[in-house]
Amino acid sequence: MPSSLRLKAPLLATLIACASLTAVASAHAHQVWLENAGGQARLHFGEFNENLRESSPGALDKFLGAPALEQRTAAGATKPLEGKLGKDAFSYATDASAQTLFAAASYPLIDRSKRNQPAMLWVPAARWVANAGQATEANAKALDLVPTGKPGVFKVVFNGTPLPKVQVEMVAPSGWSRGEQSGDDGTVTFALPWKGQYVAEVKHSDKTAGEAQGKPYGEASYVTTLSFVQKDGMASPALPEPPAKGH
Repeated sequence: MPSSLRLKAPLLATLIACASLTAVASAHAHQVWLENAGGQARLHFGEFNENLRESSPGALDKFLGAPALEQRTAAGATKPLEGKLGKDAFSYATDASAQTLFAAASYPLIDRSKRNQPAMLWVPAARWVANAGQATEANAKALDLVPTGKPGVFKVVFNGTPLPKVQVEMVAPSGWSRGEQSGDDGTVTFALPWKGQYVAEVKHSDKTAGEAQGKPYGEASYVTTLSFVQKDGMASPALPEPPAKGH
């Protein structure tokens, strides 16, 4: 075999590996977040600060079905809501009295065999609250970020326990962001000077191996967002223009 052909095989393998890692990194960098207005909630997949919303056909189709959405009303009643896949979001019909929504999406295990590492479970979740100044009960079986009832103060909770020393990023309506680390009690404080929609994000890695989707994984990576609309405050610049297709 000519030497030129012998060189192409490892080069091709390298390119395939790089493409695979790029795809993994892209999905892992994304988030899901909830928007709720007019009796309809929408679960988006992308990057809020860049005004990027993945679509269908496309990356939105990679999820293992429409995530179940849990709704809690002002009276404390909870019920699951079924979603439908749309062009740029999963959509749900919500009650006018909804106070908070929570969804944990199911995504295929991420193959890392080309790096000689076990598969990774990626768990994107999202919470929406009608009032960021009202205390909200956290999900006891997930990574969650909830209001404490104090202005601008939120708490990170993992499996029902406050999670200290993790980075929380708050994205303002304009796409501007700021990060703060949670304290020993899991709380973090942000100034919220602008009116409009905010999306906060927190990530946590759990090195405990387990099984999901009938397959083993070596670690779980969680990313959860909290979204809310602040009615009072200064006017904010608009979000940036969404990236061009083929980003």
